[in-house]
Amino acid sequence: MTTLIRALAVLLVLTAQIPALEAQEPTMRLAQAPPAQQEGFVPIDQLPPQEQYAAAPLLVGAYSFVLVMLFGYMVSVSRRLGTIQREMDRLAADVKRSGKG
Repeated sequence: MTTLIRALAVLLVLTAQIPALEAQEPTMRLAQAPPAQQEGFVPIDQLPPQEQYAAAPLLVGAYSFVLVMLFGYMVSVSRRLGTIQREMDRLAADVKRSGKG
């Protein structure tokens, strides 16, 4: 149960970053009409500032989310394996004590 709460807390923190990203680029909205097609390749340094959208914050956010979730999963598996190991040791001691082994 605590793992679920932790995962939800991480998800809440990461989704809180989305409005901050939208505030950085107020011109990028989904409801806007698509821009007219360009004839050819235009280097990014020649584009107007409203068309230069840096994907780095989104990429870093996506990788951080995946790494945090992976780390959480590995901690969860490690804790469960520790519990199973303690149970196996207890059972082995019980069998040894009873003399049936």
